[in-house]
Amino acid sequence: MMPDDEFIFVKSRRKNNKRKTLQLRGTISSNTCCVATKESVLGKLESAKQEIQISDFFSLLFELLLQTLNSKSDASVEQIICYGLGNFSENVTSRYQLALLLLLKHGLHTHVFIHDPLFNGVECDLLEQLGCKVIKQNEEGKRTIKIGTKTLAYFPHCPKQLINNFLWSNWNINLENCVIIGNSFSTIIETNTHKHLTQNAAYVQLIFPFVKEMSVVNSFRYNDIFNDLSVHAFPDLKGPSALSLWSSCEEPKYSKDDVELIMQEIIPALKHSNLQ
Repeated sequence: MMPDDEFIFVKSRRKNNKRKTLQLRGTISSNTCCVATKESVLGKLESAKQEIQISDFFSLLFELLLQTLNSKSDASVEQIICYGLGNFSENVTSRYQLALLLLLKHGLHTHVFIHDPLFNGVECDLLEQLGCKVIKQNEEGKRTIKIGTKTLAYFPHCPKQLINNFLWSNWNINLENCVIIGNSFSTIIETNTHKHLTQNAAYVQLIFPFVKEMSVVNSFRYNDIFNDLSVHAFPDLKGPSALSLWSSCEEPKYSKDDVELIMQEIIPALKHSNLQ
């Protein structure tokens, strides 16, 4: 039984389909664009949380995450940064991914800071109601973590440019304090040419030899919601082999024609287009 009439099975492994579809539609929603009521969205979220919480997928993921955190001197997580959920009031995949985020928030007893350019006003209100702090500005992933702050970055099915921006913004040994749950770095490296990586994921490419990546077994019953996720840690950035990394610090630049990443400068144009 499907969790929602709108759910469609997709066999493709291309993980950015959700965001590409939304972005190509030019979807920057307003309050009136959200047909679902807050009560109905909260009800569906609670059902998704319950389904995930009793799944083998969640048990294995949380155990893997705790093992990764326990390998550090301090296993606590002071904050979760989340990008890339999309319109969870309308999209089933986004809703399940938010449900997982809320379970992680509860399980780790921590704070959540979250942003997606596609969030509408109703969704922002709901997130605040659920105890999450909504980041108002589209930072394009360029959020700098305070030195020493233990951080879990949760980027489900995000564009590689967003991950790349986050790495650049924290391009120093402080990355040792970060754990990233998101698209497999191995998959990004293996499925893109060197030229494409240099243009769109240079910092992913640079850090890759120093990443400890642990694949998340995708045993959830819907195989395209949590596919290609890995837990990434950076345990050895103080060694001599990593010293040359930090000489690269140029801010990433991408083509405006790139449909994977919603850049801050194009949001006003998208909003204007939706009003016409």
